Amino acid sequence: MTEASAVAIAAIERTLEVKAAPERVWRAISDPDELARWFPQRADWELRPGGRGTFFWEGHGDFEIRVEAVEPGRYLAWRWGDETVASLDDPARTTLVEWWIEARPDGGTRLRLRESGFSTPERRAGNDEGWTEELGELAALLDAETA
Repeated sequence: MTEASAVAIAAIERTLEVKAAPERVWRAISDPDELARWFPQRADWELRPGGRGTFFWEGHGDFEIRVEAVEPGRYLAWRWGDETVASLDDPARTTLVEWWIEARPDGGTRLRLRESGFSTPERRAGNDEGWTEELGELAALLDAETA
C-alpha cells in the first residue's frame, strides 16, 4: 500500500447530542464498567497515556488497545487494530479513535467521535457500521437515564 492510498480512505466522524451532563458522558466512554454497558461486552484498561487494555466482543474476541491521550472530561484517544494485529506499534495496521466532549448551554453534551488511519475501505466500512450501532446503544443508555 502506498502512502497516498492510506490518505485516501476517509475517517469516520460522528456527532452525538445527548441530554446527559458532560461528566456522565465522560464516565460512559472512559470507565471500563460503563463502557461495557454499551460498547464491548468486557473492557479493561489503564486510563493514562501509554496505558494498555483489551476490549472483548462475543464472536469477535479480544481487541488490544493503547491509550494515546487523556484530558479528563474533555478528550480521550486510543489506538487499536483488528483481530490480526500483532503489534499496536505498527500504525499502518491500527486506527486511532478520538472522542471530544463539549458541554452544551442547556446542560447536555455534544460528543464527537473520529476514527482515522484505515488501511482498507473494507475495514473502514465494517467500523462505520459498527459505530452506528454502538453509538445508538450509547445514546439509548444516556437518554434512558435522563428521561
